[in-house]
Amino acid sequence: MEVEYFNFNDHVESVEWIYQLPAGLVSEKIDLRYNSVNIKKEKNGYQIYIGPKNPNDGGDGLLINLDNNLKLINYVVERIDPTPQIERE
Repeated sequence: MEVEYFNFNDHVESVEWIYQLPAGLVSEKIDLRYNSVNIKKEKNGYQIYIGPKNPNDGGDGLLINLDNNLKLINYVVERIDPTPQIERE
């Protein structure tokens, strides 16, 4: 099975912001088997969200805010709890 990656080099002009984050938090390539990536252009820059492919299973999400020059403004790590499963009789 071939692994599909989201490569930030293919989607943004610079990846220097990755190296402004704590080491190991984000890499230039994201494994799409387990994660989803969303990049949104905002008035004052960009918002990048990296989260679990299936949020119902829980996991960690990362919201990254960049300015128009792709410099890191801030980031937030969130813990997503799994959706409770309802037992049926």
